[in-house]
Amino acid sequence: MVGAIKSLTDLRRIEAAVRVTCKKCGHVRMIDREVLIKHCSFHRSSLDWEDVRAGLWCWRSGCLSRNTHVEALPFSQDEVALRHKRAETILMNLALRVLKDAAYRPNSEAMATTDVRLALRVLYPYMGSRDTLTRYWDIAVSSRFHAWQNCHNEFAVIAATLVDRGYAVDADFR
Repeated sequence: MVGAIKSLTDLRRIEAAVRVTCKKCGHVRMIDREVLIKHCSFHRSSLDWEDVRAGLWCWRSGCLSRNTHVEALPFSQDEVALRHKRAETILMNLALRVLKDAAYRPNSEAMATTDVRLALRVLYPYMGSRDTLTRYWDIAVSSRFHAWQNCHNEFAVIAATLVDRGYAVDADFR
């Protein structure tokens, strides 16, 4: 890439990460470029680099200052950590897709299948508590005679917990 960065998508060409430094509280956060692109697209914000630099706030809980310094780190050494986080995000969202599909299965189909069990196992390290996952499995194992006997509420709690814990959950699951 020759020239200045014009858009967030330009960061893909130089495999850059984004570092946001709050000038008020001093908090520094590395942000995966794909997460930032998805975030801006979801909120219908501009992907223009100058707009992103002017509009990003401190990501520290409670601060939310807009007085930040945003910089792109080309060929970032933290790329390995960011790739790991991106893979983790993809894995969590795939597990959530399996659980959502299972929660909306008709009564005639079994919910307690091996793919659901695997998805619950994948999400276990990220949840902090296994109570909701256990409730989801208990409902999936029980026989269902009525339409209201499903895992919709448990699925919503799982997705909300992941969002509250700071994981990038797709908008379909929020």
